[in-house]
Amino acid sequence: MKKKDAVLLGPFVGEFYWEVARFAPLLPKMVNKEFKDQKITYIVFTREERFDLYGKYADILVPLRIKGDYENKFPNCFRLNSFSEEQYKKITHKFHKKYEKEYNIIKHITPFITKNQFLNKNQYPKNKLMFNYQPRSENYEIVKKYLPRNNKQLIVLAPRFRKGFRRNWDKWEEFYDLIHRDKQLMNRYNFIICGKKDEYISDSKDRFLDINKMVVGNNSSLAGLLMVILEKARLVCGSQSAIPNMGLLYKVEVLEFGCQKNLHTKTYNIHKTPVEFIVNKQYNIPAHKLFNRLKKKLT
Repeated sequence: MKKKDAVLLGPFVGEFYWEVARFAPLLPKMVNKEFKDQKITYIVFTREERFDLYGKYADILVPLRIKGDYENKFPNCFRLNSFSEEQYKKITHKFHKKYEKEYNIIKHITPFITKNQFLNKNQYPKNKLMFNYQPRSENYEIVKKYLPRNNKQLIVLAPRFRKGFRRNWDKWEEFYDLIHRDKQLMNRYNFIICGKKDEYISDSKDRFLDINKMVVGNNSSLAGLLMVILEKARLVCGSQSAIPNMGLLYKVEVLEFGCQKNLHTKTYNIHKTPVEFIVNKQYNIPAHKLFNRLKKKLT
């Protein structure tokens, strides 16, 4: 009996945004263009919380589990620190061997993690990528149940905050207070705070929607919920980080502050989405200044 054709992607061990923007978009391009209308099984090997970056395009999603991941091993561009090339080759080979028994592997795509290549943003040229994400259906069901059933537009707040991180902003609570006091904004918009648990600042007074209050199911993920939210969003506001960058990929207008204007308004802005960037290298912008820019943009 002839084996079915298959394409393997991964393992992907690197940073979240590097996977979002520089690796996962290979799959929709293959499905919709390169191998269009061909019977191919697409098999992806990545962290389970990132499955929805491939979503409905993938036929088989294989969970990547590495001992010490995000504990003493941290993603760094396309590679994982303290995870040797030999270890990487070993799990890559094992992945390939497992599926070659059942499938005819016509392509196996994996990032280069060598010293000279792991930080190369252009390993895959733009003409090989398609920024058309399709998270799994369960993510849509969860978001639909959670979001208020009103006609207000949705504003995403992206308050990234990591322990020991130089780019933290310590005025998020003050910023939340300013938004909540403004009846005009609160009457016109729904605000939702988005971020990875333990890496963002939630509202201590519980006045806004919060992505981490959504209960993730077996066929959904925090990333998938975020992607559905961005499909519905009017604007993303936050410090420079993955979520505003994802907003740009979803063609959602962005208001952000940080230290790398060109990178976050041009390099990462594939679709030339409207973005207002406040240069603030010390990450000490007064809360009222950011609020005033936000209100001006929304009113």
